[in-house]
Amino acid sequence: MDIKKSIILNLRWHRRIGLSVFVVMIFLAITGFALNHSPGLNLSKINLTNGWLLSWYGVAPQKSEGYSIANNWVYGTGTEELYFNDQALGYCPPPLASVATTDQLIVALCGDSLSILTPQGLLVETFNQVQGLPVNSTGLATIEQTIIVLGETGAWEFDPDLLNLNAVDDLSVLSQATILQPQSLPLAFSNGDTSGGISLETLIIDLHSGRFFGDAGVLFVDIVGLLICLLAFTGLWAWVNHQRLRKQ
Repeated sequence: MDIKKSIILNLRWHRRIGLSVFVVMIFLAITGFALNHSPGLNLSKINLTNGWLLSWYGVAPQKSEGYSIANNWVYGTGTEELYFNDQALGYCPPPLASVATTDQLIVALCGDSLSILTPQGLLVETFNQVQGLPVNSTGLATIEQTIIVLGETGAWEFDPDLLNLNAVDDLSVLSQATILQPQSLPLAFSNGDTSGGISLETLIIDLHSGRFFGDAGVLFVDIVGLLICLLAFTGLWAWVNHQRLRKQ
């Protein structure tokens, strides 16, 4: 095959390959740019909660719930933070099982600890299982300004000053207990709950790599990568042959 026919054939395949990967190349370039600037765009902080998207990822949507106390909200998130309104207070391993309040304090029962707050939302102290919190604690209640820790096998009065527990011998008094129930969070606060969503950064990474569509998507992106390499090769080959033709 002479040089002219080689150039024509090469350019023909170069055009075909270029047209076949054109749209995908533009998409990969845009998503790659977005990922490269992810910290500045705060993509990891943008939470997507679309029902279809969560179903595709196999994530069960969770209700954004918290405890309303004197027009304030106490709630936890999937980031293992305890919040008072929009202020993060500290570590709170999920789930946030219960919240109880007296005139002097607010107590939140997290997965393995109690968080003791002022009525203004300042974290004063924590009380965990190492200090004596029962492993089987299930909730909190209030009886006449006394915080009661509820468990599967009993109940205990919590002393926030001494940080200790005293068993409640007469469980019939629990009939007088006040137990707060979780409520749906206002939209202004529920946006901070990332426990039931997918970050935009994760979605873009999965789309960019093809993982969003499983093994078939990854294979497709691999094939596109090979075609891009072939596109570069055919372009270089056409240029080299063109230079040879000019010299003749």
